Amino acid sequence: MTTLTFVTPPPGLAARRFELVTEPADGVYTLVALDAPGLTLLVLDPGLWVPDYSPALPATDLERIGITGAGPDPVVLVVAGTHDGTLSVNLLAPVLVHPDTGAAVQTVLDGQGLDIRRALVHA
Repeated sequence: MTTLTFVTPPPGLAARRFELVTEPADGVYTLVALDAPGLTLLVLDPGLWVPDYSPALPATDLERIGITGAGPDPVVLVVAGTHDGTLSVNLLAPVLVHPDTGAAVQTVLDGQGLDIRRALVHA
């Protein structure tokens, strides 16, 4: 398990600290809130689940988690959920994580034509 600390709470949530728990399926994780008991989010590695996902990440949000210039690449996770009985992911608002510190931010990628609900297909 890895602790993630959001620089600001994800939109609509009060929690900032989460444990990232690896699930049995490849690229599937659960974020378990440490400061809001009972709050969990399912997140996925989009590289395994949405192979065509390659958004432009805002430099300002990368800087907020301590990634600048030649720094490490962020870990990118997308939030998953069900809608009308279909499992989908939110490509518009990925979670960016500094791989060394666990600093995290959920960003909104306006203007890139990304889906808020993309049905899943495993690569």
